[in-house]
Amino acid sequence: MRVGDFSVEVIGADSGPIREHESGHALARPGQVYVLRLRNHGPLRCVTDVTIDGHVVTAGGLVINAWGSVDLERPIHESERGRFTVIAEGDERVFGPDGGRDNPDLGLIEARFRRELPPARPVPMEPPNISRFTRGSPVPDKAPASPGPTPGRPLAPPEWTPFNNRKRAGGHIFDGAALGSDGADDRMEAKALFSRSLPVDEPIAPPQVDGDAIERAAGTGLTGSSSQDFVPVHVGTLETEATVIRLRIVIGTEEAISAPRPLPTSDVTPARPVARP
Repeated sequence: MRVGDFSVEVIGADSGPIREHESGHALARPGQVYVLRLRNHGPLRCVTDVTIDGHVVTAGGLVINAWGSVDLERPIHESERGRFTVIAEGDERVFGPDGGRDNPDLGLIEARFRRELPPARPVPMEPPNISRFTRGSPVPDKAPASPGPTPGRPLAPPEWTPFNNRKRAGGHIFDGAALGSDGADDRMEAKALFSRSLPVDEPIAPPQVDGDAIERAAGTGLTGSSSQDFVPVHVGTLETEATVIRLRIVIGTEEAISAPRPLPTSDVTPARPVARP
């Protein structure tokens, strides 16, 4: 699924395909190992925060270079080396005594992308307005008129100019590692700014997936071992508002998975299948 400059794909890793439905559901089979392909299609670096089944898996955030992508195959935590694996609802060994039935976020994959803003340009200082006389030489009371626009250079109307007064959140994060102590305060400030309520349009209901295509709900467990590693990276100021993409993994039928589906066009959270006894 792609929204603006960012996209998220659920890709089966050597264990069969995973099909994405236009409703935002990713149809998979139990036991499939998968990776999250996170893409940045824009000209600025970004920081991505990913949650799976309601749990954060990217620690302090994951940095993606401009025009780049990252295949995330495990949680970003030193003690977690298992790979993302599709587990059907009802498995008490993975999801606890309720088997995941009471978890409304079961199967939900949410990625929040925030761009790294370019550094602000320094504002040139104006010379002091000197009046009266300097060493006997007369100085005009009015400063000389500023020169007009450079010939041949187009001017943009006010509504085209970028916002210069928007609030910005900053922080130091690691590329896939836990947030360092030197950036903890900034990171908390960024979270607080983002949590403020903003006016949004009424969401449009996504297309509904055929009931015959879904067998039941599913979540994510960890199996095997991953060799994927991450290195710390310093980033500058991040934009306050995030671009959010949501997908939901479910157990799909063999027939539905084998049939190609068009990519979704809505960013509304896909519906969770009804829990089974």
